[in-house]
Amino acid sequence: MSDTQPLIVRKRSTSPDPRSQDGFTGNATIQPPAQEDSLLSKLHSLVAARTKLPILVGLLLICLPTVYLYSRETSRDHQKRTDTSILVWTFILGGTVGITVAMLAQSVLAYLLAVLCFSGHTNAVVYLAETVKTEDDIIDEAHWKRRREMSHRPAYWVFMMLFAFVVAGLVEESIKYIAITTMLGWAQRSSHGAGDVINDRDYMTVAVAAALGFATVENMTFLAGAARQRKDSGGSGSSAGGGAIALLTAVERAVIGTPGHCMTAAMIGANMLVRARHDSLGKGGQHSTLASILTTWSILRDPVLFHGCFNFMLFAVSALEGNVGWIHPRGWRTVCFVLVVAVSLQATLALVLRAKLREAGLL
Repeated sequence: MSDTQPLIVRKRSTSPDPRSQDGFTGNATIQPPAQEDSLLSKLHSLVAARTKLPILVGLLLICLPTVYLYSRETSRDHQKRTDTSILVWTFILGGTVGITVAMLAQSVLAYLLAVLCFSGHTNAVVYLAETVKTEDDIIDEAHWKRRREMSHRPAYWVFMMLFAFVVAGLVEESIKYIAITTMLGWAQRSSHGAGDVINDRDYMTVAVAAALGFATVENMTFLAGAARQRKDSGGSGSSAGGGAIALLTAVERAVIGTPGHCMTAAMIGANMLVRARHDSLGKGGQHSTLASILTTWSILRDPVLFHGCFNFMLFAVSALEGNVGWIHPRGWRTVCFVLVVAVSLQATLALVLRAKLREAGLL
């Protein structure tokens, strides 16, 4: 009996029961998996934080222009600032109804132009499908070769030009114009100022609010797409890569995209102010003549041209690298070229806007 007792104890020592006499042996068989699970959970947390941090920073960068301009506007003297509710609703209108209508109109126009440029529905669908693909969607070398051939066809360059100036430039600037006109009309009819709420400066602040609403939501869609670009491809470094691409996208959109939208919208506001002054002075026989000089196209022309030139430059650079649609360049020479051209266009736009503001008496 005494010979069998140790065997029973030794057998029980392999049990995970914490009440076992041989606690050391039990811990030795159980503790390492627990430590491993804890380590893995910490590693997963670190990877998740590394992935989410660039995206959170990107969101902050995208929202920063709105926060900054809103704080500046609300800190002004009460008699000089635009009614806050007008600005907030203009921002919401631009970022919800405005961008929704723009996307629907752009989808229809892009399809119609593709059918026109590529001679039929079948070719149009093929090209449109390629324009929305990312690098991760290109499966093999044969696919790359086919895209390079497509990007070098004259019909595609005609489509790019029409897309840049009509689908992107004209549609988006028209949406801003409609939003600005709607909110200025609402401000005049509202009870906040009994009709005299509109002053010269309101044309600028309402225009910029409409542009910020549109640009903020647009930038968020770009950010989400960039974050998914590497994540969907799988792999250990894909999530971190997606976060880095998302952060780069947010920086580019915040530094170039948002100021561009705001400046073209401010130009629309300045042109609308000049037209309003001419209309107020052109009563009677001169009204129709002056109104025909400053038509809606006159208001939108310069913003559409700048917007279209910027987008066409991006598409052209991507096409020269053998891409259909927009694929971010990788080579440092190409990136530097794009940055130089983009900054040059922005600087020219700023100079033209400054001249428009002087013409409107706002400088």
